[in-house]
Amino acid sequence: MKVLITYDRRLLGTRFTKLKQRIDEHFPSRWHCYDSSYIVSTDLGVTQVRELLLPALDTNDSLLVIELGNKWAGIGLSEKNRSWLDLD
Repeated sequence: MKVLITYDRRLLGTRFTKLKQRIDEHFPSRWHCYDSSYIVSTDLGVTQVRELLLPALDTNDSLLVIELGNKWAGIGLSEKNRSWLDLD
C-alpha cells in the first residue's frame, strides 16, 4: 500500500534531518514528492508508521500519516512517478 507522510515545517535543523533519515532508512520505496511530504510503499499500517517516526519528533511538531487509495489525480508529475503511484 501507499502511505502519505506529511509534516509541519516547524521541523528544523537536527530534528528535520532525523525525520528524513528515519524515512530514508525504513522506506526504501519512497517519493519525496513535496518539501514536507513523502509517499512511501509499505506493509505497515498508518499507526505503525507514525510510531516508527515518533522518536524523530518534538512535542510541538505535527505529523500526519494517511493510507492512500488507488484513485488519485495530479498535474506536473513525471511518467516515473505516475507509474510508481499506480503500482501496489
